[in-house]
Amino acid sequence: MTWAKAILLGFLIWIVAILVLGQVPSIIIYKADELVAQIIELSKRLPGVGDKGLATLQIRIIRDIVANSVQMGILVAMLIGAYIWQEKKRKRTGSKGLSDPVKGYMSGK
Repeated sequence: MTWAKAILLGFLIWIVAILVLGQVPSIIIYKADELVAQIIELSKRLPGVGDKGLATLQIRIIRDIVANSVQMGILVAMLIGAYIWQEKKRKRTGSKGLSDPVKGYMSGK
């Protein structure tokens, strides 16, 4: 890969990461705030929830848990993707893994 391709690919990954890691949780929070009345009505039918349904504080807590879980799931998927990409490159080029950069410079090695 040339430097130009690497810079463009890095810029593209950066744009996608900002959009996905920033916008998706924001959209989830925004939509949940719009649909509070429907969520309360839905929660009334859940077992273990009282006749009044969930309180708005409980809905906000669940909303934040869902948004943060989605964000962390996307981040972990991106990190796993980067690891798999690097491993495929390592196998393709025939590297044997990490080399010892200090070998030969320290006594006893």
